Amino acid sequence: MRNIKLVITNGSCANLKKRFQQHLQGSGAAFTRAAIKRGIEFKIVYVWKTSSKQEARQLEIQLKRSKNHAQLLRRVQNVKTNSTKTR
Repeated sequence: MRNIKLVITNGSCANLKKRFQQHLQGSGAAFTRAAIKRGIEFKIVYVWKTSSKQEARQLEIQLKRSKNHAQLLRRVQNVKTNSTKTR
């Protein structure tokens, strides 16, 4: 039986497909390079679209400062709920 651990990481970029490929090829962040070396799978769980690079960076900083993963997951669920209501 495998021990599964949830790890949340985030970042911002202009081209998500290109950035994710960089991570998969081992030229991304140190965290993903370490995961690849250890055979740990990772995936994109949620994507926030922002109107500017500055807004994306501010959101990234806010999320990185949040050490409470339960709170972060609630934020993701709230964003999904709110975005569904506005569409």
